[in-house]
Amino acid sequence: MMIFYTALIIIVAYFLLIFVGLRLVVPFLGFKKSQPPADLPLEIRQAIAQLENQSTDQMSYLQAVYNLVLDKTLHQWQHTRFKAATRVPRAFVNDLAEIWQTKDFIYCTAINYVIFVMLAGSKYFKESDVRTRHVFVNFVIHQYLQVRVGEQWIDVDPAGTGIRGKPLGNHLSFFG
Repeated sequence: MMIFYTALIIIVAYFLLIFVGLRLVVPFLGFKKSQPPADLPLEIRQAIAQLENQSTDQMSYLQAVYNLVLDKTLHQWQHTRFKAATRVPRAFVNDLAEIWQTKDFIYCTAINYVIFVMLAGSKYFKESDVRTRHVFVNFVIHQYLQVRVGEQWIDVDPAGTGIRGKPLGNHLSFFG
């Protein structure tokens, strides 16, 4: 019986560390909703304007942002599922200009923050149209977004299902 209680304590402590502890210290993973910066970097403002000009409605703009960020995720930010375990200090990158320009790994939280900023900074969406969601994946916490398009919520997860070849509208769950 002592082994059972010890195992239970270890499991509970692990879940508290993952779902509470990390959310207290990792940027963009907190319990409060992130806010876009007061002054967006020029490169991001230009990208928003370009994507707005190419889009005709909320869904086409969301798809354009998703495509841009997925491309950056795969090619510029070198996001792979296995680097998350080895690049822990990169979880604390929180400067939007640095995130946008870096050619190094960044976590799902920073990737989602870029999407949030690009959506909330556009003519098609406002901050309240984007919400963060968290799931337990591969024994750690994973973040994805849900975006309101009209009356429905669309899952947005370039760092989860996107890098696995799945389209907009899916999110990673359990073992990915």
